[in-house]
Amino acid sequence: MSARRVVAEVGLGSRTIDRPAPCAWGAPAAGVERPADGGPGAAGCPRAAAKLRVLNAGERPEPSLLARLKGVAALPYVEGVLALPDLHQKERMEVPSSLAITTANTIVPEFTSVAINDGMGVVVTDLEAREMSPERIERFFTCINANSAAHPLDANRYSLSAGDLARAAFEGGRAVLGRYGLAPAVLDRMEWGGRLPVPPGRDAWSQVVPAWLRASPLGRSEMGLNFGGNHFLEVQVVDRILDVETAARWGLGRDQVVIMYHLGPGPFSGTLLHHYSRREKLSPARAPLFFLSKLLLHYGQRRRAPGGTGPGSMRRAWSLHFRRNGWTAYSAESEEGVLIRQALAMATNFGFAYRLATVAAIRDALHEALAPAVRAELLCDISHNSIVEEPLAGGTAWVARHNACRLARGGPAIVAGSHDVPSYLALGVPVGPEELHSYDHGAGHLIEARRRAGRLEYAAGSTTRLRMTRGRGGRIGSLSQVPVCSSEPVDRLLACLALNDVMQPVARLRPAGTLKN
Repeated sequence: MSARRVVAEVGLGSRTIDRPAPCAWGAPAAGVERPADGGPGAAGCPRAAAKLRVLNAGERPEPSLLARLKGVAALPYVEGVLALPDLHQKERMEVPSSLAITTANTIVPEFTSVAINDGMGVVVTDLEAREMSPERIERFFTCINANSAAHPLDANRYSLSAGDLARAAFEGGRAVLGRYGLAPAVLDRMEWGGRLPVPPGRDAWSQVVPAWLRASPLGRSEMGLNFGGNHFLEVQVVDRILDVETAARWGLGRDQVVIMYHLGPGPFSGTLLHHYSRREKLSPARAPLFFLSKLLLHYGQRRRAPGGTGPGSMRRAWSLHFRRNGWTAYSAESEEGVLIRQALAMATNFGFAYRLATVAAIRDALHEALAPAVRAELLCDISHNSIVEEPLAGGTAWVARHNACRLARGGPAIVAGSHDVPSYLALGVPVGPEELHSYDHGAGHLIEARRRAGRLEYAAGSTTRLRMTRGRGGRIGSLSQVPVCSSEPVDRLLACLALNDVMQPVARLRPAGTLKN
């Protein structure tokens, strides 16, 4: 299926296309021809512009946002900046969302969220749309919510022991397979097999993780069921197949029910990484507690531990971990660089274990609330906050993604809509530009911009929206039926990515019910 035909089917219904859908390059990368009119966001700084590539779905980035990206591109250790169609700036975040930044032998924590390995996944069932009435959707959501944690120290059905936590930090998803009764094959559906290797180092567990976090239930009680904030659990129905062959290979058919989740990485990961840089989003109320904990870790625990750092590194530790630097640049092979790599790997690995608790909870709730024999099989689980060393241009580079996903060429991709806007499953185009290694995890900003402008049109059908408090005694806060809206903003985003040989859509997923807790 050609990119042009994909645009026709996804973005514009059955209409014939005589020209590409809106998808322009902003500040082009080296070797990319600029449109005759200079293109939206044409570069004003040649060296920064050579490293900056901007994809858009017909709307130019704001000049202030583009200037910010040029500033990042101008940093000496930055090799490339890829801005994606849903680009936007969130409050108190160092970089915009829908962004990927490539660096040479340098790790900058502020180039992504402290919620490393936040992610989404899709669980395929053998249920059909006609079997999921609003009443059954409510029953499923109520069942799964009953196992959530009412507060951070509330142990529940999926909580981990202290030993489980340590194993999860090093082994990732593999550490909890037995705990959750999952087959090893589930790891094949997760990025990197559900585990990043932790760089070797003497007694890394005691060097990297604060003693209190290793011992406390705070980091391991709430597992896999926090659907607050922008996180969600959603019952969806396959309402359009765009790639029949791939959909069949993935076990998808028209009117089939799937469950999409968005959450993570759990309390351990963010708490750990807050000890390695001072972030804008750390609340003033929590800052003194982290300051004290960082003092104990970097000037007490690490110096006493076998192989711990000595007094000569005290000034460097203060500069890296305590100051608000804007960009905290770690040399990847330095002593402190190995330390942050260990922390990032542990935080990422815990995120995999955390979301396997979600997969197990979905399976259990389907069996207990609906039918014991319902199929519940993970199709894919994909992170959208990461810092990972990857092959690039014949060597390797560090790629930081903020609310952007790593593109697996020939593999599945998820682009989320909203509680009332369809999402998509897509397939990474097998061969395409190496520098286009990432994609938007969703189209939330494009959707809300269209909604605010009064241009988000209604489509057919409605969806259940349920809000509950968490825990065994969780109460329903609101339950409503809301109309499903057009997928047009997501279609435009996908059309842009298809035209640039990033991905092609496989199936559209219409929301049937959403849980927020």
